[in-house]
Amino acid sequence: MKYTNTIVFWVFASLSLVGQVTFQPKSLDNEIKGVVYNTEQTVDLRLHANGWAVAYNVGKIVTYNKTTYYQFEIGKHKDPREKLQSRPYNIGFVRGAGSFAYGKINSFYSLRAGMGRLKYLSEKAKRKGIAVGWNYEIGPALGLLKPYYLEVFVDNSDRGSFTTEAIKYTEETREQFLDQGSISNEGRFSEGLFETRLIPGIQGKIGVHFDAGAFDEYVKAIEVGAMAEVYTRRIAMMAPTENHPDKPYFFNLYVNLHFGKRK
Repeated sequence: MKYTNTIVFWVFASLSLVGQVTFQPKSLDNEIKGVVYNTEQTVDLRLHANGWAVAYNVGKIVTYNKTTYYQFEIGKHKDPREKLQSRPYNIGFVRGAGSFAYGKINSFYSLRAGMGRLKYLSEKAKRKGIAVGWNYEIGPALGLLKPYYLEVFVDNSDRGSFTTEAIKYTEETREQFLDQGSISNEGRFSEGLFETRLIPGIQGKIGVHFDAGAFDEYVKAIEVGAMAEVYTRRIAMMAPTENHPDKPYFFNLYVNLHFGKRK
């Protein structure tokens, strides 16, 4: 009987121990770090003081807090002096007589490519809150300098009529191009398209990155930072003046909206 009681005691003790080991729930470690996704593809909508850009990014998630990415983008620059204005009156026989940028002689677009690195300072693996990080990028740039055309009035009084013609800024057309009374409207976008000049350069960015739900499948982030571009020649967007010489470089602060998906 004594031995029977002893055996029963050890059986119940063993079952109790097994129950604790096998069935007791184990608390989850919310701080576990690890690469959950391998890649991400995103789109950028960027605004800066003198223009805008749209970009496409392909990223490789190296570790939980580090991503290497490649970026391809197109943007447009605007000279701070550029302002749209309208004629004080409308003339019925002229095509949409209206707005134009007085003094503008070229439109400037840029194609940019770069390789960059994004590193999170806070823990990217957290499911809630905002992950904060910083990023940098450098790569080539290609400037597209397109002549800006204006439609100006042509006096055909000998034939009893007025017409318009599209002209661009040259030394020969300077007086008429800058005569506000002669301007009807800005030219069509297609005018000057095949006269676009290509200007090589280099570009770079550095910014602070705020990612809402960095652990999520869908990317929702905002970025603020500084960007710079340097080209091999001066970029003339407005008619030359002594007080505003043309420069071969641009420096801007920007705000960037970042959307996409991780896999």
